[in-house]
Amino acid sequence: MKNCSPHFAVVLMVVALSGQSSPQGLPQSPSSLQTPTSSSPPLFSAGPTTDYKAALPNPSDVLRFRRGERYNIPNSDSPEIGENSKDDELGIWNLTPSHYRKDAMPFAASDAVAIGTVTAGQAYLSNDKRDLYSEFKFSLTEAIKNPQPPYLRTGDAIDIQRKGGAVRLPSGKVLTRGADWESMPRIGTQYLLFLKYDASTEDYSILMGYELAGNEVYRLDELNEKDGHHAEIVHPLRPEGVDEHQFLARVRAAFLSQK
Repeated sequence: MKNCSPHFAVVLMVVALSGQSSPQGLPQSPSSLQTPTSSSPPLFSAGPTTDYKAALPNPSDVLRFRRGERYNIPNSDSPEIGENSKDDELGIWNLTPSHYRKDAMPFAASDAVAIGTVTAGQAYLSNDKRDLYSEFKFSLTEAIKNPQPPYLRTGDAIDIQRKGGAVRLPSGKVLTRGADWESMPRIGTQYLLFLKYDASTEDYSILMGYELAGNEVYRLDELNEKDGHHAEIVHPLRPEGVDEHQFLARVRAAFLSQK
């Protein structure tokens, strides 16, 4: 799977965050604990903050090695993430690439389209320790599209991932990578996700996602460079203007029409 497009702007930013790690070692970010309401929409999330030691690559774990290798940065001049990292080494958060465009419902590009809840998550360092990616457990309640193996069933828990994340260094400083037009999912929240499977790493990347919040649905990603420009890194997610039942009916109808 190649989700590291040359037009994907990678960023590095030092921020001050606080939070407690879960007993299972899968920490939650402050944004993942927010409960959205009609007057308080969910905010962009940089992902769960993970202690640096827990995020280190594990060469003895073959599957983890393959997943970490996917995010290595070819340029050997790029420094490893560490205490000396600066916030301006790799650009700025809201540097949206020109001619950036996403499909709101990428059925054709997706290997699976599923509804479920994110139950856990943490950030990991790439094998070269120069980049970050976040991995989540996604517990399925419905698979709308899943035409080929591995077949997904209600109750299955799969690994999903997205480029970016945050690590807390021993000094307490938190380093974050990501892009402000692609939000991470939040732990404990229900989503509809368009997913791409990677057989070599046995996980799924997020192509597009929607947070299902009952009376409203919020899009994780911006669709183009115009919508992707934000004055603030942490900004409200864009609402779809319909409740989740109406939205899911629209998704199912769109899928049937494409079939």
